[in-house]
Amino acid sequence: MELKKLFFPIGGGEELEGRIRGALLVNKFFGTHMNIMACQLDPKMIYNVRMTLKGGVLMDEFLESANEEMKAERDEIGAVFEAECKKISLDMHEDERVGNSACLRHLVGIRSELVEKHSKYCDLVVVSVPPTGTITGTFEAAVSKSGKPCIVIPRELKSFKADKILVSLTGTAASARALDHSLDLLKKAQNVTIITANHYLQDSAEETKRRITEYLALHDVKVDKFELLNIDGKIPGQVLIDYANNGGYDLIVAGLHSNTGIKEILLSGTSKFFLQNTQIPVLM
Repeated sequence: MELKKLFFPIGGGEELEGRIRGALLVNKFFGTHMNIMACQLDPKMIYNVRMTLKGGVLMDEFLESANEEMKAERDEIGAVFEAECKKISLDMHEDERVGNSACLRHLVGIRSELVEKHSKYCDLVVVSVPPTGTITGTFEAAVSKSGKPCIVIPRELKSFKADKILVSLTGTAASARALDHSLDLLKKAQNVTIITANHYLQDSAEETKRRITEYLALHDVKVDKFELLNIDGKIPGQVLIDYANNGGYDLIVAGLHSNTGIKEILLSGTSKFFLQNTQIPVLM
């Protein structure tokens, strides 16, 4: 798949600089245009007239204060965006046809709804992990409702490359889609490792390895290592994190299990544990 446009929604929480920098580094790697979307809730949507009047605060005063806070937030995000673009030599450009560029847009509304709508018009979604690992509406909209491949990045990402890639296969349709989305990256990688778990085998380990390696060879992808893992009785998500960290991988490729939403991903480990602990980007 040829990438032209990436989409990154700014979710809530701290580490604003780190999250924006990480997204821009991914965009820099691909040489694409990135549309960064910052969402704010309309103060009128959260204003409770009865409660506010009881407190002696007038509607106009509340809205004035809320609008000032919104402007301050927009200014802060804009300043961080501009500074980070300059640090990594990315052009700030509205034209989506210009490669190696990014633009920042501020929208007002319910964040998860805006993310779901706008993420459909890009080639790849980039999203940072939620602050506590707990799935948020924004994260779910970006990852599972966009219909697009997605790269999930840690909230602090100092560099992005895809020289050494770890592919987690589970035999599901979601796993097959993730593999398909990663083919271009796998072709260019210096090292590709495939892992799967015992209970996903439908045939023997030898037959499974043959089928996977031969398919990838058709796409000029060389598999450097194939390993069958036993994950019974182990902490969900820990196996994949340990394997990736110990191997010094740059990127993990894993499927998003559609039958359970995003509650179960990555070698059937719970996503919360993985998202709390991974320091390696994941292509889904």
